[in-house]
Amino acid sequence: MKFSTATVAALASAITATAASLPERFSLVADDNSAVLTDGQYLYIGNATSADHVPVVLTANSAGALTYLADGAVPTAFQNLYIVENSVAPAQFTVPHSGNMPEGANMTGFGVNEDGQLTHGGNAWFAIDGYGEAEEKTVFWYGAHNSEYMSAYLTVKEA
Repeated sequence: MKFSTATVAALASAITATAASLPERFSLVADDNSAVLTDGQYLYIGNATSADHVPVVLTANSAGALTYLADGAVPTAFQNLYIVENSVAPAQFTVPHSGNMPEGANMTGFGVNEDGQLTHGGNAWFAIDGYGEAEEKTVFWYGAHNSEYMSAYLTVKEA
């Protein structure tokens, strides 16, 4: 399949426009009004904050990349949020001082839809393992079908 230059430019413009609508700094809230937390590697839904699990505050740029900087970390220790496309895998952060990601991962193209939900490539395909009893649920990117997971809409709240 071939795409014209105009089609590619329009797609890039749409992705940038979607990402540009994100606030510069924001936090995330789950469907049940609980904060979305991080341990510096993964995102979690749950209210069990501790020294290891804190509410995530993200910074957006014009390419739709989202960065996280842990409290007390040096400014160069920022981490980028990424998803692994076409899979069901945890949404996670790069290691500080590294942009290393697995094959199929993407850290740009995040945005917000008209309902205020975090998206990637225009899709709000985030999910949690819907059948466990854990108080804290890991947030997954739901880029492939798997009936074990249920949708988890992450609402963007300006920080």
